[in-house]
Formats: sequence, structure tokens, C-alpha cells
Amino acid sequence: MRQLIRCLLVFAWGLLGCAHAAPEHPHVVLAVGGKTTLYYLPLTIADRLGYFRDEGLDVEINDFPGGSKSLQAMIGGSADVVSGAFEHTITMQTLGQKVQAFVLQNTNPGISLGIARAQAANYSWPKDLKGMKIGISAPGSSTQMLVNHLLASVGLTPDDVSWVGVGTGSTAVAAMRTGRIDALSSSEPVMSLLERSGDLKVVVETTTDAGVRSVFGGPLPAATLYAKAAFIQQNPATVQALTNAMVRALKWLQKATPDEVADTVPPEYLLGDRALYLAAYQKLRNTYSKDGRIPKALVKNSYETLLQHNTAVRRAPVLWLEQTHTNVFVEQALKKYP
Repeated sequence: MRQLIRCLLVFAWGLLGCAHAAPEHPHVVLAVGGKTTLYYLPLTIADRLGYFRDEGLDVEINDFPGGSKSLQAMIGGSADVVSGAFEHTITMQTLGQKVQAFVLQNTNPGISLGIARAQAANYSWPKDLKGMKIGISAPGSSTQMLVNHLLASVGLTPDDVSWVGVGTGSTAVAAMRTGRIDALSSSEPVMSLLERSGDLKVVVETTTDAGVRSVFGGPLPAATLYAKAAFIQQNPATVQALTNAMVRALKWLQKATPDEVADTVPPEYLLGDRALYLAAYQKLRNTYSKDGRIPKALVKNSYETLLQHNTAVRRAPVLWLEQTHTNVFVEQALKKYP
């Protein structure tokens, strides 16, 4: 009942026009696991084009090796908000933590699994992953979730492979090229770079609609901005300002050319190959949310996906999916940026 009352208060706040109030918490510490990846491109656009500043915010972005590390920063109190995978809002409920997503960045995970060139010929299906050293951004991240899902689909468990945290950028590339890992689950543009150079062969992808249907049965809410429910309740104008900036970035992406995108991100994001970055961006271009809304159908699909491989979610007596997200702030943002 208390949760319902809080939700109604937040909704009433939006209707009363407080979306234009000054942020209560103008200096926001935002944690992200792999800002250089295309997975978090809307965040980069909002930051680079000054959209947070335009909303009266000073956003300090702290980049971590993976999404689970950024989540830990928020839970530990060193970050206010996370740009991270939606499924964490569900898994945190199993630990009694109320975490809520308030704006969506993309609807396909955009993560691929590649096998090292020396072993690619021996791979035919997920059961062949048994015994491999698999590189992921960080334990507990969405890159690990993809592999866990594949393992569960053939009766294997996470204990049947060895996990190696390799980050998301140049460290992931080096891990594959130096033979530290047998396979890599990562995002773009790293996977395109390693595939083009012949260092690995992509065997599973969730960058296309066909790929995400094959793996997960349909699209999922992928990258979001999320925070503790208490932070959202106590700082609604701040959350509204964050949402406004992100929705504006999503709208910009809908109209921008690939070259404009490449010109906007920091040069080091291109990994020294602009053409490759543009090709990787084209793979994901249609996966970015057009308006920031979090559809209930995608939330349900995320939950059903976790049920297949996440023991904690499977054993949880009750999970309230409606508490994992809100579209109240997006609806207000769309009035400002229709």
C-alpha cells in the first residue's frame, strides 16, 4: 500500500507541472559499466551535447568495467544513478532492494558471443562452451547473463565454464588477442573489430531482431537509467531532468546521420577505425528507443528470460514487476520534447 501511495504521489507531482522545478540534487553521480560501447550511446549523446547541463544538472559519469560494478557503486552509496541493464531491477528485488528504471535507451541487448579463431571450428552449439574460459565485462553483468542463458538452454550451469572479467574496450580486445580467453561475450564496436580482424568468430548475436528472437524469444528492455526507489521519491525533479536529457538524446539519434554520431562521440570510442565504428552503429541503429518508454511486454520478457537461468529469480516467492520501472517521467519529458 505504501508503494502504491508513493507511486500516486510521483504521478500527481508530474501532473501538477513540477517537471519544470529546479533539481533537488543538481550534482548527480552516475555510474556506467562501459560508457565507450554503443550499448550506452544515448548516454554519451546526452553528455556530449550538453543536454544534462541544459536541464540544470552537473552529471559526473564514473565508468566501470561492467554493469554489475556500476550497480554495486549505487548500492554502496558512491553513485546516485546507474546507466545499466534493466534486468538488474528485477534481480535486486530478490535481495530486498527496491530499484527502479525510469527511461529506456535500447530494446536489444546488442551483445554477441564470439569464439577464438583457434577454436571456432570446434563450436557448433552452446554445449561446446563447456570447459572454456569465457571473457565477460564483469561477473554479474549482462554479458554474463547472455552466456548463462545459453548454458541453461542446453542443460549446463555457470560452473561448467570459467569466467574472466575483461572489461568492455581495449582490455577485452587484448584478452582475446593474447589468448587469455577462449570466447568473448561483449558489445559493439569491440565485437565487430575482433570479427573483422579474424581474431574470433561470432556464433550468437543479439544485435538484430532475428538474433534477439532466436536467443530470448523477443526484444528486451536493455540499457536504462535506474536508481533506488528512495532516490526517485526524494528527488523527482532531478530524475525528471535526467529523463528530459535522455529523451532529447534519443530524439536526436532518430534524426542524426551516422557521420554525425561518429563526430559527436569522443575520438577514442572509434577504436582507431571510423568505418568500423559506423558499421557497428548501423547494426544497432534501429534498437535505440524512439521515446524512452519502457513497455510492459518487454518487462515481462525480461522476467521470463531470467526465470530460465537465474536461480534467485526462480526461487523468489513474489516479484512485483510493476515496481521495477516507471514511465511517469518519460511521459512528462515527451511533452517538452515531443
